[in-house]
Amino acid sequence: MYEKKKTRNNVWVIPLIAGILVILAILTPTAYFSYMGVTWNWWMWNLTTMGVVGYDSVSLFITDVDFIIPSIVTTVVALFSAVNLLILFSSTRKRNLDTKNFGLRSIISAVLSIGVTIYYMMAMDIAFYNGLTVEGTIFPAGYHFWDVFSPGFGVVSLFLSAALSFVGVGVFQYYSKRKEDIIPPRMDTGKDYIPASKTMGSLHFCPECGFKNLLTDAKFCTNCGFKLFKI
Repeated sequence: MYEKKKTRNNVWVIPLIAGILVILAILTPTAYFSYMGVTWNWWMWNLTTMGVVGYDSVSLFITDVDFIIPSIVTTVVALFSAVNLLILFSSTRKRNLDTKNFGLRSIISAVLSIGVTIYYMMAMDIAFYNGLTVEGTIFPAGYHFWDVFSPGFGVVSLFLSAALSFVGVGVFQYYSKRKEDIIPPRMDTGKDYIPASKTMGSLHFCPECGFKNLLTDAKFCTNCGFKLFKI
């Protein structure tokens, strides 16, 4: 068994950045309108801010159910994707190239980010097309949302996160298969060390990854390379 190098191939950076991008998508406007001193920003979670030069801006939540439902669905899915990526970052940083299901979890977040963004854009367009009343101002039916508004960073960053997650899968697989990125484990022969594998009846397992059926005198886990000794 070989131990993966921890000084190279810091793939944990990829899910970290991808997770931050999803968080930024939630915190920044998904759409905006600006013309002749009038600005209108729209967030994923249904907050809108409208302003006119010379007047105080107005912040409110749209109460129309056609806007509320896609906002809730999109925000919940985005939060799930962000949490998944940040947990993946944490486990990958700890285990480096031995992280289980890195590719699967990255793809799940990427597909969720792309899918929920497409859903959000279509749902907003349908809702806006049916007409909207904001602060007593009627916006007549028949207008497409994305003809009036431009996509904000909240939409763009979800696509960037998905793209980065797909890239992370390729990078992870590439470095996992490179022979030069593994080195033989350093064996300690000092008499002060004893095996630290825990027992479970007749089974022995690694305290790091839980791999079972280790030899009682093993100094390294044959699954993850963890040093199985203590003073």
